[in-house]
Amino acid sequence: MSALADFLSRHAPGYLQRHGGQMARAQVRALGAITRCRTPAMGGQRYHCTACAKESFGWHSCHHRACPRCGGAETAAWTRQQLERLLPVPYFLVTFTLPDALRQLTRERPEVLLDLLFQASARALQATAAEPRLLGGELGFMGVLQTWTRQLLYHPHVHYIVPGGGLRPDRARWMKCRNPEWFLPGPVLSARFREQMEVALRAAAPELHARVPADCWRGKWVVDCKAAGSGEAALKYLARYVHRTAISDERILETNEESVRFKYTDSKTKQVRECTVAADEFMRRYLQHVLPEGLHRVRYFGWMHPAARRRRCVVETLLSVKIVVRPPAVVVEWHLRCPHCEQFALVVVARLKPCRGPPRCLAA
Repeated sequence: MSALADFLSRHAPGYLQRHGGQMARAQVRALGAITRCRTPAMGGQRYHCTACAKESFGWHSCHHRACPRCGGAETAAWTRQQLERLLPVPYFLVTFTLPDALRQLTRERPEVLLDLLFQASARALQATAAEPRLLGGELGFMGVLQTWTRQLLYHPHVHYIVPGGGLRPDRARWMKCRNPEWFLPGPVLSARFREQMEVALRAAAPELHARVPADCWRGKWVVDCKAAGSGEAALKYLARYVHRTAISDERILETNEESVRFKYTDSKTKQVRECTVAADEFMRRYLQHVLPEGLHRVRYFGWMHPAARRRRCVVETLLSVKIVVRPPAVVVEWHLRCPHCEQFALVVVARLKPCRGPPRCLAA
């Protein structure tokens, strides 16, 4: 049993009664899915083991992206696929962060501001890389949205994994970066990001743009660009946020009816610290990172976009990427492992429909 999922399931009914009227629809649905996940309410299957002849039951998962119990298999499959697509070039991790003045608006209207965050930052990257004096090529990159700090506070930013080079406009040459430790100037990216965000917000939601202080559009915005080597380590780091949510069971130290105690690493001192918050406050921090329905956490741009396969093939040809045909990955169906004899010998003998309580066969 997941400690985090158990805490959320126990506190969800009371939290919904106290704060359900102020919660977003996506947050209410997330709590409902987490509460029902792998319970009789989801339905399931009855198994018979061909090795030891014993029977067992398995309940269906909710597959909600905010559920602590789900997402493990999807994360592993996504990571494996992305690692196979890495190119033989240096990679960079570029992070765009929204300033404080926009975070409250983002919390109120995440479906607008988070989408514009992707648009403005991607355009800033492409426009800067297109300058002949800097690179002179089109980038292909992937972005992963993250809205939390290590203490679960609201901090919307997007990480991009960017290959160190670009495709020349005539598609005849790969324009490699001049230094594997330096990619694009941070001040230029910051200024372009700020400009693109203001233009996009004014066009998409002028009423929200009017609420932003004028100083916000004149200050310095945070853009961090650092070398990421082959890209493998950065990819594995971001994979944890693709199909999972803000905190994992490994960080939970203690939960009770009044509070939650968890550990985090201080970003400045790099020391492991502990944080204790009230149960309702922990629920609030956790649920504020549930994304609106239909908003994608992972997006692809340039010649890495799914619709740009031809340009991707051109890039691989210019870089002389070897085509390796691998046998299909062996998928281990862990749900077919018998809990009694631990053999992968379970077969389905009955389907259990969703119900509010345990089936009669369990009561016996």
